Amino acid sequence: MSTVWDGDIPSPKPMAPLDLSYDHRVINGAEAARFMVRLTKLLADPRRMLA
Repeated sequence: MSTVWDGDIPSPKPMAPLDLSYDHRVINGAEAARFMVRLTKLLADPRRMLA
């Protein structure tokens, strides 16, 4: 759990840290960033995995 502040009101939100390790000589950083964005969207809404 992590605390997220909405103005003055704290609310706990479930969060999981994600790390990606890769070799910049092999993988472009922009491609890695797009992969992480796609992965977080899939984890946030698993129904997307079916599409």
